[in-house]
Amino acid sequence: MVAFAIQSWINLILWIAILGVLLWAFADCVIRRKDAFPAIGTMPKVGWMLVIGLMVLLTFFTSFGLFAYIGAGLAAYYLLDVRRGLREAAEGPW
Repeated sequence: MVAFAIQSWINLILWIAILGVLLWAFADCVIRRKDAFPAIGTMPKVGWMLVIGLMVLLTFFTSFGLFAYIGAGLAAYYLLDVRRGLREAAEGPW
């Protein structure tokens, strides 16, 4: 009985963390320049906003499950790869 309560708390914490990372990725995508996305050879800004926004909605409304894991991977890819490329395109490598 206690194990189920602990598991539900862990799932809730993970769900909130994943939703926060997805919202961070979406907000970062919104503030980036539109012309920087094709400059680094990635999907256009509107495409990233649609994909990340859809994952935010699916993660929020379906609770913790497959969409949360897919959204976490998508947000991690955007924040660790695409975001770095966008910053380097705007500011330079140094």
